[in-house]
Amino acid sequence: MLNNLNDPENITFLARYDFLDLCILGETGTGKTHLARLIHNASPRKDKPFVAVNCAELTPSIIESELFGYEKGAFTGALQSKEGKFELAAGGTIFLDEIGELSKDLQAKLLKVVEDKSVTRVGGKRARRVDVRIIYATHRDLSVLREDLRYRVSAAYTIHLKPLRERRREIVSLARLFISEFSCRCGRVVRASDETLKLLETSDWRGNVRELRSFVEKACLGALFAADAEKKTGDTVELTDELLLARLSTAPAPPPQSSAKFFSVSDKFPIFTPGERMEDYLDRIERHLLKNALETHDNNQTHAARHLGLSRSGLIKKLKRMNH
Repeated sequence: MLNNLNDPENITFLARYDFLDLCILGETGTGKTHLARLIHNASPRKDKPFVAVNCAELTPSIIESELFGYEKGAFTGALQSKEGKFELAAGGTIFLDEIGELSKDLQAKLLKVVEDKSVTRVGGKRARRVDVRIIYATHRDLSVLREDLRYRVSAAYTIHLKPLRERRREIVSLARLFISEFSCRCGRVVRASDETLKLLETSDWRGNVRELRSFVEKACLGALFAADAEKKTGDTVELTDELLLARLSTAPAPPPQSSAKFFSVSDKFPIFTPGERMEDYLDRIERHLLKNALETHDNNQTHAARHLGLSRSGLIKKLKRMNH
């Protein structure tokens, strides 16, 4: 089990044995492509190509020719021969993302390539040897693969990437990476303290690393807008607690199965008094939920609101109504 995809020791170990194929399993957005690139860049193949193929994005009519290439005249429009992804990755690494989306027929052809490490272009007769390391990835169970390919993929060294909500210690370092990349692209330096970035650890990030990256980039953009609106000069912009909390408060609330720490209310509901108006009873329950949420989150209104499925302003309105 790989617990930290940014741990240099883990990456070095997996990269060293570049003759072994790998299989990365994990939810969508957990960083499978990122991990595959890290492994390639740390391997003896680092100076050779890294070719990533998302099998789910290619239509069935072109995926075979994209993977294996084609010869001139193989089909209408094939005006010249073309190398496939496997040939383009020669000497390096080919990353086959979402292999569970491949058709059964194509899985059979892929098995032959995997076993022989050779490809035959569409419309061609000659098998071409390819020296590539294959890294498979899927968010689905391997049972979706045809049996013979499943056994071959299962024989590869398997890495189970935990969802980001179970790797919260990585969130700050990942956020710093995304801030650095954003700064390089925009030509201005965005800074944030560890205390500010730790606010990100309160979210479940159901979209995993992909969702975190998108959120951080939008927060950085918000910091740039705020700095420009205030006519602040200089190339350095601060990502503050207020900016981050403002964006977190508008993020979608986590689903009911959230693994985040929360209180149990099933055994704490106020007792219903016979003859009491139902509206009054429901009002008492609402007050109880609000009170418990605030106590659980040390009176942090933003965190309490998110776990109740409310916006921060919505929570404040309810609290004001309670006090009148």
